[in-house]
Amino acid sequence: MKKDKLNINSIIEGEGLGELKFGLTREVVSSILGEPDEKEEYSYSDTEENLTENWHYDELELSLAFDQEDDWRLGTIAVASADYKFHDFNPIGLSKEELKAKLKEKGIEDLVFEDCSTIENLSHELLSSDSLSMNFWFDEDSLSEVQWAPLFEDEETIKWPELK
Repeated sequence: MKKDKLNINSIIEGEGLGELKFGLTREVVSSILGEPDEKEEYSYSDTEENLTENWHYDELELSLAFDQEDDWRLGTIAVASADYKFHDFNPIGLSKEELKAKLKEKGIEDLVFEDCSTIENLSHELLSSDSLSMNFWFDEDSLSEVQWAPLFEDEETIKWPELK
C-alpha cells in the first residue's frame, strides 16, 4: 500500500475518496490499496441474500463496504483520520457546532441530529445530510468518523460516478 502515491485524501460527496470511486469492484480496489488488514461479512437482514463485506485498512483509518445487491461494488466509505479533507477543511476532530458552521458556509443545511448513545458509549451522536448522502459520527462532541455513499437519482436508483 503506497498511500503517498495515491490520491485518496479528498472526500468527494457522491463520488468517493479521490481516485477511489464508488462503483469500483473489490478486485480493482484491491489492486489500488492492496489487501485490507481485516475483512468481515454480515447481513443487515435475516437472510444471507443481502450480504455486505467490510474491508478495514488500519494504517489509513479507512473502511470500505461492498454490497452483494450492488454486484459487490464499492458502496460506502468511512474515514477516521484528520489526513482526509472535505472541500477545504479537515473535518475529523471538529465539534458539532464547528462542523455545522463549516457545512453552512458550503450551503449545506439539511442536517439531522440523532443521539445514538448507549451504555457502552454515552456520547455517540450522529449528524447526517441526505443531500450529501453523508453521516458524521461524534464521540464526546468530537467528529470521529465521516461515512458516505453514492447519491441517488430517486428512491431506488443509485447514481454511480463515472469510472475511467
